[in-house]
Amino acid sequence: MVGQFMDVKEQIKMADFTLELEGFRGPLGLLLDLIEREKLRVNDVSLAKVSDDYIEYIQDRSEIPLSQTSQFIVVASTLLLIKSRSLLPTLELSEEEDEDIRDLEKRLKLYREVRRATKLIRNRWGKKFFLPTFRPIEIKFSPGSDITKENLHLSLKNALDALPSFDKAPTAKVSKEISLEEMIENLTERIRSAASSSFNKITEKASKIEGIVNFLALLELVKRGTLSVTQDEHFSDIDFDNEEVDTPHYG
Repeated sequence: MVGQFMDVKEQIKMADFTLELEGFRGPLGLLLDLIEREKLRVNDVSLAKVSDDYIEYIQDRSEIPLSQTSQFIVVASTLLLIKSRSLLPTLELSEEEDEDIRDLEKRLKLYREVRRATKLIRNRWGKKFFLPTFRPIEIKFSPGSDITKENLHLSLKNALDALPSFDKAPTAKVSKEISLEEMIENLTERIRSAASSSFNKITEKASKIEGIVNFLALLELVKRGTLSVTQDEHFSDIDFDNEEVDTPHYG
């Protein structure tokens, strides 16, 4: 039983899950609730169907901690990729984008199994159970009297010295978390210095995640009536005019 608890704990730690807290649902918990509410299987089709509800939920929730915002944004960006592919079958995604989609499906399925196991353990916790009987341990080896602490230490040292040396482990680049509030502030400062601008200009050198967060920040400013936007046709650049902007704060 203890081993089962350790396995579950290790799975949660390795997958970097955000578990559900009182009055707050993490990104994976929210997404799984939306899928189970529609009685759908965990796949790219069901993820595309609930993407709008997911994004609407995080836009309307001011209680989401700023430290968790980037995790919600990463899941939301992957959902946007999935929905874009479902709406445009000819859309070709990069290998990294396909891997992001597969990783989200894998983590969601694992999270669902952990949640099921949690309910099962909760139902059985505190009930009577029987421990199996253990056979006497048969001693297979017993050290002789000539083995002392000193020569055992020397033997271990010689064995360690004989091990091959290892090369220095490669370093990994750690990306800075992107806060939606910070992106709104940056966007506000940029548009204050210009009479007008466009979405392509402000995201010219941005990464994929930064571009998505920029788009969400732009939608937030439009929603609050602080920006006016125009678009000549579908999939064309989005132009917006400068107005008096006040940056909202979350949390």
